[in-house]
Amino acid sequence: MMKPMDHQLLISSEVGGAAVVALQLAAELRGRNRQQTVWVPGPGAAESQALGLKLSIKRYHSDALFAPGITSSARSNLNLSYRLRRLGCGIAHVHSPNLYGAMSPALRLSGLSRVVHVHIAEDPMGLRWAFKSVPELIITCARSLVDSVRESLPERSRRNARIEAVPNPVDTDRFFPAADRLAAKRLVGAPLDRPLIVMLANLAPHKGQETAIRAVTELARNGQKVSCWLAGEERRGATQYTARLRDMIASLDLEDSVVLLGSRSDAPDLLRAADAFLLPSTHEGLPLSILEAQASGVPVLAAPTAGIPEVVHDGETGFLIPAENSLGYAKWLEFLFHNPASTDQLTNSALRLVRSQYSLGHYVDRICELYCSVHNRPARQDGARSLS
Repeated sequence: MMKPMDHQLLISSEVGGAAVVALQLAAELRGRNRQQTVWVPGPGAAESQALGLKLSIKRYHSDALFAPGITSSARSNLNLSYRLRRLGCGIAHVHSPNLYGAMSPALRLSGLSRVVHVHIAEDPMGLRWAFKSVPELIITCARSLVDSVRESLPERSRRNARIEAVPNPVDTDRFFPAADRLAAKRLVGAPLDRPLIVMLANLAPHKGQETAIRAVTELARNGQKVSCWLAGEERRGATQYTARLRDMIASLDLEDSVVLLGSRSDAPDLLRAADAFLLPSTHEGLPLSILEAQASGVPVLAAPTAGIPEVVHDGETGFLIPAENSLGYAKWLEFLFHNPASTDQLTNSALRLVRSQYSLGHYVDRICELYCSVHNRPARQDGARSLS
């Protein structure tokens, strides 16, 4: 008898938080003797990372699935359902509601049990479109997203739909505090004569890089010299926002303080060298970067967006500051730099929290439980004969 297969379906060929979670999950599940296939829309960083993890890869045609014409979308769905059925029974874990909405006919026809992962606070109209056909299970990356997802479901399905919050994990084998922060700074080439502020985020207006830059300006006015490293790049090869940030840095005469690092693969080393981590973002789910910073013993200052308050308890495991309040970020950064005892208390509390409640092992245990519970139920066949 063929062993059930878990299919991890990604919406992008690039690597964001959803892809990191999906690939990490696939690698861990394979280590637990579960067969895994990762589906990507084409070549790119996601495929490269999956290959690096020695995961099985398949490609699907994203453009055809999302095509406005019914004929092209239907043909693509039929082709995908055939390919999925050939691989036998199992779980289709779709890491985007939009992707699920586009391939929903294929998944219904495939006979697979359907799991949809909500990795970020989504637009309600988009969720309503995506969940016209309700899957066997919806997973949210944060508890705060459950109610909004349930409200987006068809009214007849809201009461009985299964929605489970499984908060994102952090790999504490990779992310852990520095034994010697000065040595960690030397490793990444950070200045030793000033605090280092780090942001790990795609370069985008909603992420808050401009707030971080303004906070550095406020610190400079107060005589506090810092280095602020912004690691990340724009998605889909865009460059306009990067240019905007460079112009802003130059106009504020901050070239000696603020550095755009671009894409980096050494996040653990950067965090171990950091004296503070910022994420003044207005649109999130439960950011991996915050968990990684907390696991690295770095104080976190972030906006109270979506699931962030679930791990950043204001004044206990970090500071919550409105996304555009650069004065607030500067104020609390200065407090941290001049109050090492308070900083240690904050980071130790955060470290205990992530190690006890957000470990990768606990996360994979929970996903395995959910997969088993879903796979042991008969797959729902609502509308299986229709591709519309």
